[in-house]
Amino acid sequence: MRSKLVTTNGMIILDDIETADGYHHTDVIGGAGTYAIISSSIIYPGGSEWIVDRGEDFPKEVTSRIEKWNSGAVFRDDPSRMTTRGSNVYGANDLRQFQYLTPKKQITVNDWVGCFGADNVAQLSCFHLVCSPSRVLEIFDDLLRVPGYHRGHATFVWEPLPDSMIPLNFEVVTKILNLDEDIVFSPNAEEAARLFGQDEPLDIEGCVALLQKFGTIMKPGNIGVLRCGKIGSIVLSSGPNREIHHSPAYHSLTQGQVIDPTGGGNAFLGGFCMAFALTRDLQISNICGSVTAGCAIEQIGPCEFDSTTGLINGSAAFPERLAHYLKSYNIALNAEEVCRQLSEIS
Repeated sequence: MRSKLVTTNGMIILDDIETADGYHHTDVIGGAGTYAIISSSIIYPGGSEWIVDRGEDFPKEVTSRIEKWNSGAVFRDDPSRMTTRGSNVYGANDLRQFQYLTPKKQITVNDWVGCFGADNVAQLSCFHLVCSPSRVLEIFDDLLRVPGYHRGHATFVWEPLPDSMIPLNFEVVTKILNLDEDIVFSPNAEEAARLFGQDEPLDIEGCVALLQKFGTIMKPGNIGVLRCGKIGSIVLSSGPNREIHHSPAYHSLTQGQVIDPTGGGNAFLGGFCMAFALTRDLQISNICGSVTAGCAIEQIGPCEFDSTTGLINGSAAFPERLAHYLKSYNIALNAEEVCRQLSEIS
């Protein structure tokens, strides 16, 4: 039995999506944690575990689709409530307006312990957290009460809620980034700029300069990952002599294949989480995140993934997509060697 490496506190959400050109879609699988877990499963099927809360209205076809991912889904049923649902309305320039249509059901440390068992929670290598600063602090405190959990064993990939990235929270964000936990901090460029009271940078030079600011407010052992949309993603390494690594967006050269940007950043982090848990290599993790983000935005809703065949969106599997990406952007890595590293737990 493969060890479980990655989980998320993100919820599954069933979305209504209204596109800028007037199309309406219902019962679309969504939620930041959902996109992240699909991507982690693309990198290493069977290596994740997560909680899927099903209300009385949860469609059977959604359950069947999730079961194909080999994502370690633990289905938790409550016929007394509706599934968490949301509305996504897109305007010009992919500007999204989101609101919950039904009450949300947050995932807590106690939920992880109840669904996975304390031993499994204590052994997880990477936690994907999508939440406010206050909830990050709660999760850190609650994990310390889990039998067998030891601070320093796991990495926390923190995707802050957009509305929490404001100058008012600068002090608490700085506090979190200097705690004893090992953190990969990953806002997108607009959110990161807003925390510093700046405008969003629109070129790679501005994104690099913004990311380097995080190096001045977090402890040397922590890592920064800035998600910059069409520009790609930029990693700021740990250590006293921090290095920068840029990965182009998977569809930077093929923008016509981008159908729906929803979940691209979440999908990036899921691929990053699993690759980092397996290799501890930032360049490989950044590239894997870019590839899985590309899979997420080629259709409305998350990608179609069959863990038995490995096919993504009915076509190329991850190894072929990785090889294509490395060749397209002249990256001096061997796809077969990268896949070999991803197939083994270090």
